[in-house]
Amino acid sequence: MTGWKPRAAAGVFGAALVAAVVLLLTGSAGTLWGLTPIVVYAILVLLDVDVVLATLGALVIAAMQTGTAPLELGELMGESLGSFIAIVGLIVLLGGGLGRVVTETGAAATMVRAVLHGIGISTRLRFRIGVMASATLLAAALGTLSGASALLVPIVLPIAAALRLTPPSMAAMLHAGAAAGLVTGPFTPPVVTVMGAAQLGYGDYLLNAGIPMAVVVWLTGLGMSHWIQRRTEGTEAYPDEVADDQAHAPAAAKRAMAGFLGSMAVLVVLGIVFQAGYTYVLIVMPVSAAVTALLGRMAPSAALQAMYRGAQPLLWLFLLFWLLNPMLELLEKSGAYDALQNLMAPTLDGVGPWLFCMIVLLVGWLGISGAAVAQVVLLQKLFGPALAAVGVPPGAWAAVLLGSSQIDWFGPFPGPDMIGQMGLARSRNLRMMMYNGWAIMVANLALFAVLFLVLV
Repeated sequence: MTGWKPRAAAGVFGAALVAAVVLLLTGSAGTLWGLTPIVVYAILVLLDVDVVLATLGALVIAAMQTGTAPLELGELMGESLGSFIAIVGLIVLLGGGLGRVVTETGAAATMVRAVLHGIGISTRLRFRIGVMASATLLAAALGTLSGASALLVPIVLPIAAALRLTPPSMAAMLHAGAAAGLVTGPFTPPVVTVMGAAQLGYGDYLLNAGIPMAVVVWLTGLGMSHWIQRRTEGTEAYPDEVADDQAHAPAAAKRAMAGFLGSMAVLVVLGIVFQAGYTYVLIVMPVSAAVTALLGRMAPSAALQAMYRGAQPLLWLFLLFWLLNPMLELLEKSGAYDALQNLMAPTLDGVGPWLFCMIVLLVGWLGISGAAVAQVVLLQKLFGPALAAVGVPPGAWAAVLLGSSQIDWFGPFPGPDMIGQMGLARSRNLRMMMYNGWAIMVANLALFAVLFLVLV
């Protein structure tokens, strides 16, 4: 954050502190002014303030305007460690650890080679399908967009260079393929959060939201990669030295892959059969990591060290979720939610379930910034109480939450995930990446408009 943005962020926070004191002194509880922390959070994120710092600032403002004393705030933060959103944060940490074990045993790279070998690489179309299928599988297994692509790139770039595929085309494949995996993997952060908020099992989530979005993202991305290839071939290419970047899996990688896929399959089936809740993931992650490490001949201490390394880059997400819950609890204490619901009640009375779903989708997509899980929780707090009155079933609500929190991966503006995929694919063509994102964005908006008609 450079230039004028730090000063603007400090000004916004200072003005919000003054407003919080005024609200406390004037006793303006139960009004829309209680939503000030959410507004400040959104503005700070847009000003490129670290999202954890923005959440902490919003929490301070919420505590001040509700007159919450430090001791009471400490108790609230302690209780937050057992909240739904904090548990999701812990799941994210465990997922990062599992992903590292899968990577270091060679299981992930072996999965990629197995997919590419099974589909074949004799033509560009086969290779595209193989790359996107591998990206989907890795993202679903590892729970991270950038981590999946970072693992995939050293394996597929030499083949892409030999087939004369262009970097912008590869970037589009990686982005779409990995995004499809993140919305379908049984234990990825978006899936776990939406399932918990909508109170749906994994099978129902897939049928109502996950699979429809993944299919549209995947097919649109496949088509756009071909379209981009035609428009960049001859002007952009990989250098010849890319062909030297081959990687080789450890000897025990096949056993590790079998252990990972087998343990995940068994645990997922058990979860579906017994209708396990989102907390079941807290068992799945370490068990799968242990089986993978055991069959991959990784010592227990080495497996634990790998899990620590995998979780470390995701610690900020856990802190974000931990701080977000008390902030939302204080907003509820301020009466801001009740005031907003009373304001919306006359409008929502005349709105059918389809239009309600579309309104919430647009509000989440364009109006709420920050981490996707935070978007889901905020939307649940703001609009969840109105679901029964409007007549929105859980399946449709899951689709609303998924679309509103994930469509901004693709547009209307370039985001860090999009830029990250470009960097991994060694592409500098932002224009083509935006075309890919906009195509997927429009296709998803059309999908959800039709899907809501079916689900409500």
